[in-house]
Amino acid sequence: MKGVCYSALSYAPLFFDKKAVVIGNDELALRAAGELATVASHVTLVTQGTLMDTPLSKKLASSKNIAILEQHTVVEVKGDTYARSVILKDKSGTQHRIVADGTFVEMALTPNTKMLGNLVKLDERGRIIVDNANRTSTVGVFAAGDVTNTYAEQVLVAVGEGAKAALSAYDYLLPTL
Repeated sequence: MKGVCYSALSYAPLFFDKKAVVIGNDELALRAAGELATVASHVTLVTQGTLMDTPLSKKLASSKNIAILEQHTVVEVKGDTYARSVILKDKSGTQHRIVADGTFVEMALTPNTKMLGNLVKLDERGRIIVDNANRTSTVGVFAAGDVTNTYAEQVLVAVGEGAKAALSAYDYLLPTL
C-alpha cells in the first residue's frame, strides 16, 4: 500500500478515477491493464518489447483511457513515502516521467523448480505440470501453487490447489495406512 502493487485483480478497486501504470509484457499485464481500465481514469501499459497480438491487446489499443508504451524499460520508481511516478527509458535512450497514483508490476513469476532436476515434467516456462488432482508426472509426487501450470498466480488459487494436493496425497497414501 505504498503505491507499488503486484495484483491488479486485488487492488484495482482502490484506483477508481485515478492514474495507474502497468509494467509487463505478457497476458498477465494485458489482463491487469484491462481490469484497471474499468475503474481508473487512465492506465499506461509499459512493455519492454511489443504486445502480444490477441483480442485483448487489440481492445486495449483502442481504449480511450489506455496508453501503450512499447519498447520502454523502467529505470526507477520515484516518490517520498509513496511511489508517485515512474521513470522510463525508450529504445533511443530518452527518459520519460509518468506520474501515477499506483504502479502495478504484472510479470509472470519465475518458478523455483530447478531443485527438482528431472524428477517431474515441466512446461516451457519451467512450471510443474499437474493434472486436476495436482498429480505430477511422477507417481506419488504432488504439487500446488505458483510453481505449477495452474491458471492464475493468486494466493487464493494456490491455497485451493494446496488443499487439493493434500487430499490427493492422502488418497494416494490411504491404502498404506
